[in-house]
Amino acid sequence: MGDSIYKVDTEGRVTILALTMGNITMYQNEEFKKAFTVLLDEGKKNIVLDLSDTDFISTIVITSFVFMLKRAKEAGGNLVIYGAKDKVKEVLNITNLDKIFDMFDDRQKAISELAKR
Repeated sequence: MGDSIYKVDTEGRVTILALTMGNITMYQNEEFKKAFTVLLDEGKKNIVLDLSDTDFISTIVITSFVFMLKRAKEAGGNLVIYGAKDKVKEVLNITNLDKIFDMFDDRQKAISELAKR
């Protein structure tokens, strides 16, 4: 699974879904959401969303993040965010999603925190 907009990696019981494009808009959103849904369907419910290569996310993508968090929790897992750059963090702060998501600047810390749950 994976192509130019995302890649998937696994570390123990944690799956890393990394967005690999600088700008994620409504045009990439459906493919990205589908990748997430496939991971859940495969039983991968503890997911680190890696935004370290992402400079911009549109509002539709933010909505998808909330959808993904809800679905992960319904499956008995969780979704955390790693590597959000300044502009992406600012959007998450303005929308108060920084209070809903656990956010990490260190990839290994994100993985180890999620693995404990």
